[in-house]
Amino acid sequence: MSTKRYTVTCHWDKEAEVWYVAETDVPGLATEAATVEEMEDKLLRMVPEVLALNGAPGPSEPVLFELITRKDELAQCA
Repeated sequence: MSTKRYTVTCHWDKEAEVWYVAETDVPGLATEAATVEEMEDKLLRMVPEVLALNGAPGPSEPVLFELITRKDELAQCA
């Protein structure tokens, strides 16, 4: 396994109703999904593919990445 740990931070866009990649150290990674689960599935495929297109790591080497999600909510006081 690659010793490098990548980070993908996704934010919720309330108007578009999608999660999107807001910040990452994976060059060229951009995507969106309707749910966190869909985003995770997409990233499990896309992170290694995008890194391979950029020349690292090897195509058969597993890639470690951290998925961080952020969604702001407004709670009403009673």
